[in-house]
Amino acid sequence: MRRIILFTLMLLSWSSLAHAVPDASTAGGQASDPQTSSSNDPALSQETIDRELDRFRRTEVSLHQALRIAEKIHPGSKTADISFEGGLDVPVYKVRTLQSGQIWESDIDCSTAKVLNSVLFSTVQGLNESDRNSLTALDTVSLKMSDAIRIAERSAAGKAISGGLMTKDGKLAFVVVVVSGKDLKQVTLEPTSPRRR
Repeated sequence: MRRIILFTLMLLSWSSLAHAVPDASTAGGQASDPQTSSSNDPALSQETIDRELDRFRRTEVSLHQALRIAEKIHPGSKTADISFEGGLDVPVYKVRTLQSGQIWESDIDCSTAKVLNSVLFSTVQGLNESDRNSLTALDTVSLKMSDAIRIAERSAAGKAISGGLMTKDGKLAFVVVVVSGKDLKQVTLEPTSPRRR
């Protein structure tokens, strides 16, 4: 799970385009300040980032569509992580869904919406403690990844390129990166806990 967040954070820290990050409250949760990370990865050059973003801007399938397709493969599953991967011969959305303690990874073609593959990625028990806690918390909140993406796209006035989970101060947060014009904007949503009766 952390790989996607780290990739998008590297994009944010490397890209001179990423200078505007929203900090606003929303109905589905609160947007909060982003966490940034620096990287010494020479493979992640500005040229690589620009090429990846250009391929993303030309995609015909949205992140929402890929998410819905992946969740239909495993009915009742919830998306925990989704990202655009344009460095491959065929750009895909990698979607990780959670169902009954299993995490499935599906590759969705960004041009045709075809499922290129869907494999068992891991079990929840096979993950580190932080990722297990995030996935356990995902079952306790009413906000879904699709909701978080919609809120982030509206808030940042753009098209989401990735979404993932993280635990911040012991609370679950949805992290969505949105391409807005020439900018990358990170929106962090902290869902409120359901009220107990």
